[in-house]
Amino acid sequence: MPDSSSAAAARPAPVSLFYSYAHEDEKLRCDLERHLKILQHRGLIQPWHDRAIVPGALWDAEIHQQLAQADLVLLLLSSYFMGSDYILGVELKTALRRAAEGSATVVPILLRPLDLEGLDSDDLPLAPLLQRQGLPRDLKAVTSWRQREEAWVSVSKGLRSTVADIQARRSSAPAAPLPAAPQTQAMFGTAALAPLADPLLDAVLDNAAAGILAAQQARGGPAPSTAALQRQALALIDGDHLPRVLWVDDHPEGNLAEADMLARLQIELVQVRSTEEALARLRSDPEPFDLALSDWQRHAEGPDACLRLQQALQQSGLRVPLVVYHGGFDAALRRDRAERARRAGLFGEAVLPGELLALVQAALQRG
Repeated sequence: MPDSSSAAAARPAPVSLFYSYAHEDEKLRCDLERHLKILQHRGLIQPWHDRAIVPGALWDAEIHQQLAQADLVLLLLSSYFMGSDYILGVELKTALRRAAEGSATVVPILLRPLDLEGLDSDDLPLAPLLQRQGLPRDLKAVTSWRQREEAWVSVSKGLRSTVADIQARRSSAPAAPLPAAPQTQAMFGTAALAPLADPLLDAVLDNAAAGILAAQQARGGPAPSTAALQRQALALIDGDHLPRVLWVDDHPEGNLAEADMLARLQIELVQVRSTEEALARLRSDPEPFDLALSDWQRHAEGPDACLRLQQALQQSGLRVPLVVYHGGFDAALRRDRAERARRAGLFGEAVLPGELLALVQAALQRG
């Protein structure tokens, strides 16, 4: 059995994260915090925002201290942010100065639409930073996305990479060992302590479970227990990397509930409409996909489109596992399709969102 104290000593220190935001955007900040909770849960980040200031404390001094020692500063941009004299005069100036010195990483996140041309000034060169490393992708404001959960997936994906880069840069410095955990049985007999409550993690799991349930009910499937949904959500969220799924369907508008479900689980979804588009994306994308999904048939490709996609994947040497997600609820039809999919070498078939997620989890475990 590995020595727990050695493992603790080898664990990298969390990246200290500072939220710079306007209080009018607090709900959006909370949404982002929820999406980053898994990074905190895994000990990768240690976030701070001004709501953590205890009553009676010197809030200005506390903000200065936290901002001066943060490894990562998130600028949550909106018209409210740009209209705050304190943010512009203190937080933004300090963040940009530390970024120029190389003592902190600063990432702008575009919450609401802004005139990007008007962001720049001689003393606040924000526009180049936003163009260089702003989030979400393509600098499309979070509130402008049709599926807001997908916007947060784009942001959290970018921040995962940023956190990994920060930890890689400081990997040569030894991490301070964490104190050994007390021996529960020695202190309290044989009764184990209940885990400490974590309201934010509970909110993450509740949100993900609600997405699974909504998608399941939209397909007319049974409603699993909340506990079962939360277990499934935690198993998918608490992974080593952000999963990526390629979905091939000529009518993606029919998968809105499933797309929302995947986004709540922080699974990046890329949608294409044909076998040709899927092959081109798989060949050209610099990042691998963990799984590909396909409907059974597509209007322009005829019936059995998923089987021809599998054949094309094999002929092209593309080794991504393929799952067919179809609407064949009739028992005999489903048995026939499942058998044909198995013979063709597909990874699996599903008609309900819960079944689909089980296959996503199996593909991730397979590596």
